[in-house]
Amino acid sequence: MEKRIAGLFCFMLFICAVLIGRIVIIDTHDDYISAAENHSTYSLTLAKTRGKIYDRDGVALAGGASCLKALIIPSSKVSAELMGKLQPEKYKSIENKMREVYPFVTDVEDGSCECDGVTVYRVPQRYSDHSLAVHLVGWCGKNGGESGIERAYDDWLSDAEGELSVTCRVSASGRSLDGADREITDTTRNSNRGVMLTIDSNIQNIAETAAAKHIECGAVVITDIQSGEILALASFPSYNRNDIASVLNDNHSPLVNRAVAAYNAGSVFKPVVAAAALENGFDPDDEYECAGTVQIGDTTMGCIKHTPHGTVNLEKAISHSCNTYFINLSKQTGGSAILKMAEKLGFGSPTKLGSHYSASKGTLPESGILSRPAELANFSFGQGSLTVTPIQVAGMITAIARGGEYIEPFVVMGLTDEQMNIISQPFAPEKHRAMSKSTAEIIGECMRTAVLEGTAKAGASDRITSAAKTGTAETGIIKNGRKINQAWYAGFFPYEAPQYACVVLAEDGTSGGGSAGPVFKEIAERISMLH
Repeated sequence: MEKRIAGLFCFMLFICAVLIGRIVIIDTHDDYISAAENHSTYSLTLAKTRGKIYDRDGVALAGGASCLKALIIPSSKVSAELMGKLQPEKYKSIENKMREVYPFVTDVEDGSCECDGVTVYRVPQRYSDHSLAVHLVGWCGKNGGESGIERAYDDWLSDAEGELSVTCRVSASGRSLDGADREITDTTRNSNRGVMLTIDSNIQNIAETAAAKHIECGAVVITDIQSGEILALASFPSYNRNDIASVLNDNHSPLVNRAVAAYNAGSVFKPVVAAAALENGFDPDDEYECAGTVQIGDTTMGCIKHTPHGTVNLEKAISHSCNTYFINLSKQTGGSAILKMAEKLGFGSPTKLGSHYSASKGTLPESGILSRPAELANFSFGQGSLTVTPIQVAGMITAIARGGEYIEPFVVMGLTDEQMNIISQPFAPEKHRAMSKSTAEIIGECMRTAVLEGTAKAGASDRITSAAKTGTAETGIIKNGRKINQAWYAGFFPYEAPQYACVVLAEDGTSGGGSAGPVFKEIAERISMLH
C-alpha cells in the first residue's frame, strides 16, 4: 500500500514538473510572447454622437462642432514630455492618470502636445461654446435630451447614435505595445440623420447680436410673413451648454426659454381689440375725447401718467396707445367678441411649433369674468389675467401683415435621413382667416403711424419702412420698491410689401419703444442688408 502511494506521489510530481516547464517555455519564447500580446486589446471611446439638429440650410445647430482629444500612452518619457508642453493646470489634472499603465483620453486645446506616445484626434462635439439658438435646440444630459428640440425629439435623435473609438494593442499588464497599430472605429455617419428646423442661421445671429446689446432678460421672435416659419427664436440671457452647472443657480434663470413662455401683454394686445371692433362694424373714424383717466366703479384707470390725449380716433388711439379709448371701445364691442378674435389669432391655446413641440398657451380670461366692467377695462389694454407668449404675438403680427389670414408660427420643418432629405411628412401649420383684409389693412396703417409719429418711433429706420405696436405691461411685481414692467415692440417690415414679423420682449423694461424699439430697428436694418 505504501509503495502505491509513493508511486502516485512521484507521478504527480512528474506531471507538475512538465506543466511548469511548458509555462516557462511559453513565458520566455518570443513567438509566444508576441502571440499573447497581439491578442490583448484595449478600446477607448473618443466621442459618442446622436442625430443632428439642422437649420433650414443644413447648418448643424447641434452635432456640428468638434474638439481635440489626446490619446496618451502613459510612461515616464511621455510624462516628462507633457510636463513641458501642457499648462500646469492641465498637467495637474491628468497627473494621476499618468501613473497608470492603461492608455487614456483627455481634452486638449491644440495639437502641440503630440509626441511619441501622444496622438491628438479631432473628434465630434455636440455643442460649441458659442452656439446659436441654444434655448430652442436645448441641451442633453446623461439620460438624453433635457430641454427644447433635444428633448421633444429625443427618441429620434437617440436612435441615430454613432461612436468614434480607438483600439490599442496592449500587453497583459495593460501597457500599449510600442509601434503597434491602432484601429479606429467610426460610426458617427449614422448621426447625420436628424431634425431640420425653419431657423435661418444668418437671421438668428442678427437677432441674438442685436438683442444682446440692449436686453438682459427677454426674447426675440422673427417669422416669415408668407409661410409662418420662425426664422429666429432667441431668449436672453444665453448660456454655455458645455457648462450647465455654472448657471443652475443664476438669478436670471438662463435656462428658461422666454420666447415660448407667457407674460403680461399690455398694449401690444390692443390690435386684437381693434380687430374685434372693426369686424363688428365699428367706424375707425369715430372720435373719442380722452381726458387721461376714466372711472370704472371705484377704480380710476388711465393713460400713461394720466395724460389726456384729447380727441382721438382709432389711428391715434393705436399710434399713441390711448388706454381710455380702448376701454370705451371694449364696452361697445363686448368681451365675447374680443375673446373670439383673440382665439382666432392663437391666444389662449398652445402654439404647435412642431409635431412634438409646443409653446405655452398663456391665459385668456373667461367670458363670464369680462361681464365685470373693471375686468373688461383691464382686458381692453392687455392687463388683468391675460398673458401671452412672444410667439403668439408674432402670430398676431403675421396675420395683420398677411391681410388678416392667420397662420400658426412653426419651427420644425421635418425629420431627415443621413443625406438631410426630409423623410417625414412636412409639418402643416393651422391656417384660417381671422379678420377681413380691410380690417388688417386699417390696423396696419395705424401701426405705421405709430412708427412715424407715435409710441413706436424708437424703432423707426431711414433704411427700411415698418409698422409696429408697443406695449408696457404692468406685472404687479415690486422689486426694491420699484414696479417691474414687461416692454414689448412688435411689428413687420417692409411696410409696403411685408416679409418679416419681429417681436421683441424686454423683461423689466422702461417702455416698449425705449427698451425694445432699438432692437427691432437694428434687426430690420441688418436683415434688409441681406437682400
